Amino acid sequence: MVAVLIVTSVLVRVAVRTGVVTSTHFGGHANHTYGSTSGNNSGATGVAVTGSNPLLADPGSPLSPQRCAYAPWSTQVDAARRFFESAAACLEQAWKPVLAGAKLSFTPPKLNVTATTAGITTPCTGSSSNFAAFYCGADQTIYLPISQLQTDMFTDHWEIYLSVFAHEYGHHVQAQAGILAAANRQRRDAGTTSAQGLELSRRIELQANCFDGMYLTATADGDSLTGTQVGNARRDAYGRGDAPGDMRDHGTARHMGDWWSAGFDRNKTAECNTFTADSGRVS
Repeated sequence: MVAVLIVTSVLVRVAVRTGVVTSTHFGGHANHTYGSTSGNNSGATGVAVTGSNPLLADPGSPLSPQRCAYAPWSTQVDAARRFFESAAACLEQAWKPVLAGAKLSFTPPKLNVTATTAGITTPCTGSSSNFAAFYCGADQTIYLPISQLQTDMFTDHWEIYLSVFAHEYGHHVQAQAGILAAANRQRRDAGTTSAQGLELSRRIELQANCFDGMYLTATADGDSLTGTQVGNARRDAYGRGDAPGDMRDHGTARHMGDWWSAGFDRNKTAECNTFTADSGRVS
C-alpha cells in the first residue's frame, strides 16, 4: 500500500508531519494516509461517533461477494484511471448496501489519478507534492499518483494497487459513516501528536486496513482474485507499518496485517471496531 496523510483537514495513509505529508516505510513498503479535516470543510456525513457508530454495531454486516470486471492494469495514466474507476464501481456496489443497512447515506468518492504529484493542490496538502496515495475528506477525493505506488517493486501485481485503493476507500467509508469526523475531533482535542492523538490516528488507519481486507475477501469470493493474489495482498499488509523512529501514527506491521486479516477472514464490520479494541491491539 501507499502512505496516507494526517493533516488538519482529512486525508488518509501517508504520514503527515507538521502539515507536510511524508511517506513512511517498513520492510520496504510505504504506508497509505488520510488527511484530517477541521471546521466546516470536512465533507462529514453520517453519525459523528466512533466505537458506537451504527456501521460497527453488533453483529456487524458482511460485504457480499463481488464479481468485478477490473480493467487491465498499466502505469499509463489513462489505463490506470480506468483500472481504479472499475474498482471504484465494485467498491461502491459492495459498501453502499452496508451503509444503507445502518441507515447511513452514501455518496461515492471522486478519484484523481495522475502520473506524478507535480502541480497537484488539494485542500488537505496545499501545494505540497510530498505525498503518496491518500484520501482527502475536505473534497471527498482519493488521490492516486502513479509515481508513488511503488510500481517498480510491485510491477504488474495489480492486486496490491487494488488493496491500496480499498484502504483509501475505507477512509471514505469512515467519512460517510461519521467515524472520521468524530475521530479527528477527538485527535484535535487531545493534541494530534500527543500519545492519545497518535493512538486515535492508529485506530483510524487500522480500521481502514480492516475494511480493505473485507473488500478483498468480497472480491475474492466473487472469483475476481486468485488465491495467489490474496496471499500477495496479505503479505503486503504485514509489510507496512510505522518504521523505527517514525511518528507512531499508523501501527506496527503486525497490527497492520492482523487488522487486514480480521477483515478478510471474518468479513463483518463489527470485527473492524478498532475504537473499542484494547490499546495493545492498536500499538
